[in-house]
Amino acid sequence: MEKILTIVVPTYNMEKYLRHCLDSLIVPREEMEKFEVLVINDGSKDNSSAIAHEYQDKYPDTFRVIDKENGNYGSCINRGLKEAKGKYIKILDADDWFNTENFISYLKEICQL
Repeated sequence: MEKILTIVVPTYNMEKYLRHCLDSLIVPREEMEKFEVLVINDGSKDNSSAIAHEYQDKYPDTFRVIDKENGNYGSCINRGLKEAKGKYIKILDADDWFNTENFISYLKEICQL
């Protein structure tokens, strides 16, 4: 299925917050097919990459981890833009999250555009 939305999650040493962020993107399977999540790991020295890979392993059609050398926040955004397959792009910082119910409503709205 073609992805309507790409969510880019720039990540650098965010192991304390990353699970909460990524968990907020776990929605019913029908909805998960509509978007992709690109976790751009910016050379983290903690367990951020391992955590992100857990989600990629569990939800391979939605989550993708891109491990790169440390650059900066902008380099993560640029890499996400380069790799994105969705019609629309949203940035979600690793120390933030979506209200899952609102996220589902948001997906339904943009699918009607």
